[in-house]
Amino acid sequence: MSRNFEDPLELALVQRFRVLKTEIPELDERLGGGIPSNAVVLISYQTGAAFHVFASWHFTKQIENSHIILVNFSAPVEELIERSNVKSAFDSENTKVREEEFFSLIDGFTQEGDTTKRVYGGSVYQISHPFDTDKLYSTMRIVREGLSKNKWVVWFFDSLTDLSIVVSEEELAKFCRRVFRLHKSYNDLAFYLLNMGAHSKSFLAIMNQMVGVAIDFKVEEKEDRLKNYVQVIKGFFPIDTKKLYYEAKEEGKSIFY
Repeated sequence: MSRNFEDPLELALVQRFRVLKTEIPELDERLGGGIPSNAVVLISYQTGAAFHVFASWHFTKQIENSHIILVNFSAPVEELIERSNVKSAFDSENTKVREEEFFSLIDGFTQEGDTTKRVYGGSVYQISHPFDTDKLYSTMRIVREGLSKNKWVVWFFDSLTDLSIVVSEEELAKFCRRVFRLHKSYNDLAFYLLNMGAHSKSFLAIMNQMVGVAIDFKVEEKEDRLKNYVQVIKGFFPIDTKKLYYEAKEEGKSIFY
């Protein structure tokens, strides 16, 4: 049963101390138990690494009274909605589909103008100048302010690398400082994607310093073959930085070893 927190202090305390499982037991162990429900999480990946094994959508099933906000720079809206599988976050045997919106999508890919339209389960906000970081931040703030402060929100930003096509790393870092403060002011959970090969080491160091949790998905040559592995770089709790190898299967599942 979904529970609404009328007392903001009660909600803040629950968000601060609640730990959410990634549904990858080996990764949860390396994270010290899981991811705090109010964390800003950086997911960095190398080109070729099968990082799709980590999906944030199931977190909404662990959070009562939750809402997803997608920030899209990577694909057409229809493709992103289908790929991200946001509908299944609440369409399941154990979850009753609610009448109110359960996701918002801020679209920086299409660039058709400043419009808002309803789709099944949510709303799409299109931005005419998405690479204007001031406008992007303002839109993200307005969308968040349109939700109840007692709403548990999960953000997914795909991706900082796509935004950096036009925006410099210095400006991108300033934008992240502002928007990360926004997330923290609401105690939201936020995931940011970043292709580490497209950025300087100094920028990656700054990003790892600003976030609460940093997880890398990489690929390396080992025993005459390429192997995927995930590594926790930073976390709230005592972490294990040992590499966690996995094999991505065609059916979308992965085996960890």
